[in-house]
Amino acid sequence: MQACTNPPVRQSFDALVAGGGPAGSTTALELSRLGFSVALVEQDDYRTFRVGETLPPIIRNRLTSLGLWEQFLASEPLRSHGIRSAWEGANPREQDFLRNPYGCGWHVDRARFDALLAHAAAQRGAKLFLSARISSIHEPPGSAGILPERVTDSRHAGKMAVARRANAPPGVWLLDCTINGKGVALSGRMVVDATGRRAVVASQLGAHAHVADRLIGAVSVCPGNETEHWTLIEAAEEGWWYSAPLPGGRMIFTYMTDSDLWKEARWAELLASAPLTSERANGFRIPPPAHLFPAATLIRQPVAGADWIAVGDAALAFDPLSGQGVIKSIDCGMKAAATIARHLKGDSSALAEYETWVKDSHRTYLTERSQFYRSVQRWPQARFWKRRAAHHRGGDGLVPMVARDSAGLWGRDRPHP
Repeated sequence: MQACTNPPVRQSFDALVAGGGPAGSTTALELSRLGFSVALVEQDDYRTFRVGETLPPIIRNRLTSLGLWEQFLASEPLRSHGIRSAWEGANPREQDFLRNPYGCGWHVDRARFDALLAHAAAQRGAKLFLSARISSIHEPPGSAGILPERVTDSRHAGKMAVARRANAPPGVWLLDCTINGKGVALSGRMVVDATGRRAVVASQLGAHAHVADRLIGAVSVCPGNETEHWTLIEAAEEGWWYSAPLPGGRMIFTYMTDSDLWKEARWAELLASAPLTSERANGFRIPPPAHLFPAATLIRQPVAGADWIAVGDAALAFDPLSGQGVIKSIDCGMKAAATIARHLKGDSSALAEYETWVKDSHRTYLTERSQFYRSVQRWPQARFWKRRAAHHRGGDGLVPMVARDSAGLWGRDRPHP
């Protein structure tokens, strides 16, 4: 018996959002609120571990703006009382959130948080496609100027081809994916790349990443409870440590260093070299890291073009030291949604203004980041710190962020743009 080979019926939308992290989901949510039809395509089902577990107090401002504050509280995050950091010196300093106008920070299960945003977008009208493996994003047959490259991307577990015609009119983008072995065909007037640092759409459309460093994170999660829910940041000779409690009776220990300096075999030695982190780890069985993730500062240029736009880490990615990754992604999604709305209504200046906004945001972040890495003078000959000092002296703008006056990870809480 011959299998049916009829292609799936193509579903049409105003915007196709590839990637269901905070930036992609916020873009979809806001576009839906503005009355546009949106497909939100996410490669998994939010059951796997995701990095990024502590949210600063200002998150209340963002989630309230999105109408999600009560839903967030119902997801049972842990309150974060503040930040202890041993950065410029070995003695810890504290930033207590007690006096913060937005209240406490929050330790979250990042997969659950991301799922909350995605399902909120669906509740507002976006169509959510989970466990969707994107195979291609392209224009209809007959398009001129197609890019032939194919890229292998682990986020989408397969090869994804991106093709595009120069100066294409709206309404020509096609996206094909499979869900549980079944083909799904989508079309849209605008494509949104929210696929994270790989930027699998934007990179195939000519956008290039300008990367500041080689920073990576090595993550270990173990069972354990603490009565004091504080984030701990501790500088070390060839990097720095981050540790915090997680919901569900777990602890996370993360070591940040440059990729060429990382050696998993030295995990126990590296932990022992950070006295405060080592002391915190006493009583817990800390396994070797189960996850490595890229964490370099980068900006992609351009971040928008003819009927496409990059958001979140696909546009610009911050060093985790900033503590602003999720905030930045939400802000970027909100800005992108407003930009797309203007563009689809015929505003020819919208995409250029978004590009300027991204560049300005990146420039401001680099200036602040510089201050905090430069403040560590304890290991002047260590390669990790020498590189960051050299970046500053070279004036190339590749520059850190732990508020020196309050010794906290987040320098200033800012309202959304």
